[in-house]
Formats: sequence, C-alpha cells, structure tokens
Amino acid sequence: MKYSVLLLCLFSIFISSCKKDKKEGSLTVHFVPYYDDQPLQIFTQKPFTGNEQVQFQHLSFLLSDLVLLNGSESAVLKDVELVDMSFDDLAGATDGFTITSDNLPEGDYDGIRFGIGVPADINDSTPSQYASSHPLSKNGYYWTAWNSYIFLKIEGTIDTLGTGSFDTGFAFHTGTDALYSILEANTFPISIQDGQNTEVTVAIDYKDLLQGVDIKTNPQNHDPNDIAHIGAIVNNLQTAVTLFQ
Repeated sequence: MKYSVLLLCLFSIFISSCKKDKKEGSLTVHFVPYYDDQPLQIFTQKPFTGNEQVQFQHLSFLLSDLVLLNGSESAVLKDVELVDMSFDDLAGATDGFTITSDNLPEGDYDGIRFGIGVPADINDSTPSQYASSHPLSKNGYYWTAWNSYIFLKIEGTIDTLGTGSFDTGFAFHTGTDALYSILEANTFPISIQDGQNTEVTVAIDYKDLLQGVDIKTNPQNHDPNDIAHIGAIVNNLQTAVTLFQ
C-alpha cells in the first residue's frame, strides 16, 4: 500500500511538472470596419465619389477556417463564424467583432489566414442541416436562387446628387463558389506568450472595398449569372484588408 501511495504521489508530481512546462497563451482577433483609415460606424455620412455621399446600414460576412500560421503548419482558431460589424457606436466600431482562442503554444507565428464565405463542400449544404445555434443555420444568409450561402453583405443608402438627401438604397451580397476568397495577413509576426493574451486587428476598409464600384448605376445584385459587379468587390478584398497590432 505504501508503494502504491508513493507511486501515485510521484505520478501526480510528474503530471504537475508537465503542465508547468507546457507554455500557452491566447490570441484575440478584432475584425474592425474602417473607412478612410478610421473605424466605421453605420448611419454616419461618408464621402464616396464626386459629390456622392454614402451611409452604411449593415456590414457582415461569413468567416471560414481562421488559422494561425506557423511555417508549413497552422493552428485552427475558428472553423466558421458570422462576423457582424454593424456597429452604430464608436466604441463598438473601434473594438470590432472579436474572436478569442485559448491554449495556443507559445512562440512566434507568421500571421493568420481566413476565408470570406464558405468553401465549396460547405456551400453545398443548406441552413436546415445545422442546429439553430450554428452560424450556418440562418436563412437570411442563404440564397436559394443561387444555391449558395451569402458570403458578404454590404447595405446602405447613397446620396447620388450630393444634396444631403439619401435617395437610393444599395445592397451588395456576394456568393457562389467562384467568389469564395482566401486572405492571408502576414505583415508582421504574431507572438504568443505564456499566460498572456495577444491582440491583433484585421481592418476591412469599405472605401477600398467599393473602389471602382458604380453604386448609383448598379445599386443591387440579384442575378446569379451576372457576378461581374460583385466580383469586383471580392477582388478588392486583397487590398482592403490589413493586419495590425
């Protein structure tokens, strides 16, 4: 019996020692809407093209496969999430939509990677296949006519004449497998330290995102066979998204 107790004590000490040697930290990623390099509140007036002014009313996207990069390896932070950045207050817009991941091994990482939308194998599913608590269960993010989830939503109004009267509503919804976009942000290493939380910001500048888009002429997209207009928005993602601390 004495030997058993001794072995149990030694085993407990060994496990405790292993836990102490395992150095882990956490990472918080802030997804923040920007416009002209400033946090973007919805329902605020912003200059667009010429005399035109815009007011955004809704900003969101489906996030897939958020990973922390480490050479040829990666640590999964989030499989899928609905990121809603429709903040009507400055504090909310500045802090953004946050995702925190714990128990990450200590070390320096190369950056992060994520998809806007969902990959083809998931896009082949429908909201009815998921529990009500799942991000992909929302019918408002699925377009039956497209046989696709809605990847990105940008909605608002535009003052087309510069008179202060916002006369035209606009709604851009991206979707279909062809417009799934994978972005990699690696402008600086991300350091995870034992017992500490590291914070980084992924900024999405909506002025850059709508660069070259004629909202006045094409305020909405409804035809799944005509994706050129919203395809331009997706192409702008590469320059509209930046990472900083």
